[in-house]
Amino acid sequence: MAKEWTDEELRAAVDAYRSMMDREARGEKYSKLQIYQDLSRRFGRSVKAFEYRMQNISAVLQENNDAWLAGLKPAVNVGANVRSRLTGLLGHPDRMILPGAASVVSYKEKLPAIREWLIETARHKGMVTYGDIMQAFGIDRFSLRHGMDLLGHQAVNLGEPVLTALIVNKKTKRCSAGLEKEFGVLDDGAERQRLYDFWRARDRTEVNDVDAGDSLEAKAAKFVSVEVRPDQATFRRRVFLASGGRCVISGCDLLRALDAAHRKGRNWRLGHNSAEDGYLLRKDLHALYDSGLLRITDDGVVEFEPLAMPHYKQFAGLKITIPPQQQGFCGKERT
Repeated sequence: MAKEWTDEELRAAVDAYRSMMDREARGEKYSKLQIYQDLSRRFGRSVKAFEYRMQNISAVLQENNDAWLAGLKPAVNVGANVRSRLTGLLGHPDRMILPGAASVVSYKEKLPAIREWLIETARHKGMVTYGDIMQAFGIDRFSLRHGMDLLGHQAVNLGEPVLTALIVNKKTKRCSAGLEKEFGVLDDGAERQRLYDFWRARDRTEVNDVDAGDSLEAKAAKFVSVEVRPDQATFRRRVFLASGGRCVISGCDLLRALDAAHRKGRNWRLGHNSAEDGYLLRKDLHALYDSGLLRITDDGVVEFEPLAMPHYKQFAGLKITIPPQQQGFCGKERT
């Protein structure tokens, strides 16, 4: 008689399934077989057992009208006990756990900022991929699927073209079948052109003011929405979170006054877009840094050229410390 699957085994299978979906969205190459083999070695079950369990996960997703992974055709013979446990592990589509975070954050908090970002993308006649949104706003594939539905219906209710027609597959540059199924859009290219025409004819929106009760992640989403280019949006989010949403020199946390600045010697074109590649700075301090009137030494000491010193002497000699991502505000001490 086959041994019953433990919660740990099912959780590992679901985590692996999510990871494969995320890689698909980012257009990354990976081996399903290798993943099954890793799980097999970890838990002592056969490779075929894990492959079939992945197909069971596809079946549960299909039953809930969620997207499932291509190449893992739903196997509906799940079993009532396993089905209920998989449903629980795959559930709560409106909630997500951030890596390294202790709290649960609703992806719905980020939808207004994602909408603004997509609108600016339309004004620039651009497109974004599923992976772009996932990285820039820190949401998973399952949350993105539900968020796209909400944003699409919001646009329709406002009499606008379907905003989610801007979100395409990295390889095909086409929208998913859900655009036709959910909104009756047969030609995604034509819908994008409608979006370009519609939003270029309207006034630009600005970043929403931050509410006092906004979480750090919600503030980060609003900060990201200013930048249209996907790689820069991802960079802004990482730097914002790593700095606790405050300028590393002045401590300013006013969203509209902040910028993510690349450190000297770092270049976004070369892929230098991690949190360690930048500083969160107040806009005037960013301008001074770019012009060379402000320097941050290798050990984090803030220095000013004589021309700027009379106006910024209160910050001269500060030593900045950038904490790990999600670990709170940055500290400053005078040397």
